[in-house]
Amino acid sequence: MRVELLCTGDELVTGLITDTNSTYLEARLFDLGIKVERVVLVGDVRADITQALKEAASRADVVVVSGGLGPTADDFTLECAAVAAGVPLAEDPRVLQWLHERYAARGLSPNPSALRMARVPQGAEPLKNPEGSAPLVLMKLGGAQLFFLPGVPREFRALLEGEVLPRVRAALDVQPGRTYRAFRLLRTVGVPESELDLTVAPMAPRHPRVVFGFRTHAPENHLKLMSEAPSQSEADAALAAVEQECRQVLGRRVFGADAEEYAAVLLEMLRQAGATLAVAESCTGGLIAQQLTAVPGSSSVFIGGAVVYSEKMKSAWVGVPTDVLDRHTAVSRETAIAMADGVRTACGTTYGLSVTGYAGPGGGTPEDPVGTVYCGLSVPGAPPRCERISVKGDRDRVRLFAASHTLEMLRQHLLAASSLP
Repeated sequence: MRVELLCTGDELVTGLITDTNSTYLEARLFDLGIKVERVVLVGDVRADITQALKEAASRADVVVVSGGLGPTADDFTLECAAVAAGVPLAEDPRVLQWLHERYAARGLSPNPSALRMARVPQGAEPLKNPEGSAPLVLMKLGGAQLFFLPGVPREFRALLEGEVLPRVRAALDVQPGRTYRAFRLLRTVGVPESELDLTVAPMAPRHPRVVFGFRTHAPENHLKLMSEAPSQSEADAALAAVEQECRQVLGRRVFGADAEEYAAVLLEMLRQAGATLAVAESCTGGLIAQQLTAVPGSSSVFIGGAVVYSEKMKSAWVGVPTDVLDRHTAVSRETAIAMADGVRTACGTTYGLSVTGYAGPGGGTPEDPVGTVYCGLSVPGAPPRCERISVKGDRDRVRLFAASHTLEMLRQHLLAASSLP
């Protein structure tokens, strides 16, 4: 099945907003074993949208169109669809009813602009939008099935999940000579993309049904595995075999698969260990705490943290001795260790993490230039640890990789502790 995505709107081609609909669709279709063949962004120009629709319909079996279905003057995607199909726009009584019901629920009546959303190409099928006003519109153009969805990501995803993907899945099930696919995304951290490629390259000849791919999502690097076979059972078996070998070779550097997120994985490890965590952050300014608290239920293991940006706060809040700061400076191995020990003691947790460094663009010393970060880990019954890293790049990149490395120190410690008899 050949699938293309057409996204409309001046805001997409002028950099005002980032297109997230296409990446979401690509990922969800890939779960079905479909690779999107083309993504096209088109500004708010009628002739361009009309031509793009004709071209996509001439190449693809399915075209998903995002944007331009709203009530404003620059929402004319369905007008272009009608022109491309050579049919008029017609007011659909079902959509009119949905609009009146939706507005009435808010104590309002739809104005003339809102009623424009009831006009669809003649012969097209509208479907109710559970998250908004503009309907999903199904339409044939040549040999292609077109799905017109609102561009608002919340509405786009709801209609994609509830209406579009089930129809695509049903079409796949009856497609003759279909190639079945299975997919796995292995998520790694601390492995450069080039090293990841070299590590798994020898496996390719042993797994001819598997396509290897790579994706950088800093600070992570992901290994994409897709198997293809004449049946789903064969595709699943081929994927299972290559995944097992990849996990054996990559070992503990794989932290999760598919939709598993790093922070959630680490928090679950802490829960399984019956452990708690506190953090003391300087150059990351609360980034570690932000990542952890983004996960629902994190409060069961993450007790809290302190952003100790100044030397005064390093002493006042996490107990770094002033003589340590005087002798070794705020960016040093000794200070990082004192911060990790201090926040662990102050919060009464199992583990304490710390990070201090020069994120730039200013600061740094000849011995510790900009990009130097010290990451500390305080554990029960053992001496605290500190690792010095050097990160190249701008301020945001230094902070991101500093937070990642600090958390990874804890994950590796938990893995090692769980393997002890």
